[in-house]
Amino acid sequence: MMKRDFENEFMTIKEFAGFAGMTESSLRHYDSKDIFVPAKRGVKYNNKYRYYAPTQITLVKMIRVLTEIGVPLKTIKDLAQDRSPEKLIKLLSRNKEMVADEVRFLQDVYSVIDTFLDLINEGLSITETDISISEMPEKQLILGRLNDFSEYTAFYGEFIHFYNTPCEPKLNPSYPIGAYWTSMAAFLDSPSQPMRFFSYDPKGNDQKSSGLYMNGYTRGYYGQTNDLPMRMEAFAKKNQLVFSGPVYNIYLFDEISISNPELYLLQVSAAVSETRRMPSRRPRRHL
Repeated sequence: MMKRDFENEFMTIKEFAGFAGMTESSLRHYDSKDIFVPAKRGVKYNNKYRYYAPTQITLVKMIRVLTEIGVPLKTIKDLAQDRSPEKLIKLLSRNKEMVADEVRFLQDVYSVIDTFLDLINEGLSITETDISISEMPEKQLILGRLNDFSEYTAFYGEFIHFYNTPCEPKLNPSYPIGAYWTSMAAFLDSPSQPMRFFSYDPKGNDQKSSGLYMNGYTRGYYGQTNDLPMRMEAFAKKNQLVFSGPVYNIYLFDEISISNPELYLLQVSAAVSETRRMPSRRPRRHL
């Protein structure tokens, strides 16, 4: 059988699209923009027939690569006519930074989604009248400055101040916000006036230490703890537990998942000492 002189033959648009791994519509679009034109045109039907040379695959690769990394068609058209390693380095470096910014943004979006999924699944798994003991892992947080309720007696005054105070890393308001007290005594004294607020942001420079925590739950709007502080105190006395560290609260259900503020679900976690009378649960991932 006689071998075909493949390099000197021309291919129809359908053949070349399959050869180049592209669609026919993309080739027609590039032709209409004068970015990548056929090697020759047919004489029928007002020159609508397009024929491509196999050697044109090199230019197609350049166009496909630059298109995939987000280079505008106008820039690709200019490069198709005049390009150099120096020009490409400048272009690729600029696009690399743009992609890096987008990757960081998408990582933050993923983290926010994952955080809310964890909290909501935790809320669905508990019996809200129960008080439990569990080992909890270390969590990264962004811990705000000490609150000062001498100027704002209402919960929201210091809450808004937390949002507006610069911090490092920069506060992402999409993450859930929690409240912090240095001890159970401080929480019992002012359960609606936290000593600090924190952002549930895994990039934070502060930590919620791992260890044994008592977890209690209640329903209500921000700043409302109802009888939960007294229930937790009574539970500790009944079971001979000793509060031994900070108290954190976080909303498992908030405005993201519940439309009625009276049904927001609050979790309060208080560090306690080890006890033989209360076996701990398996470690959880949540606050």
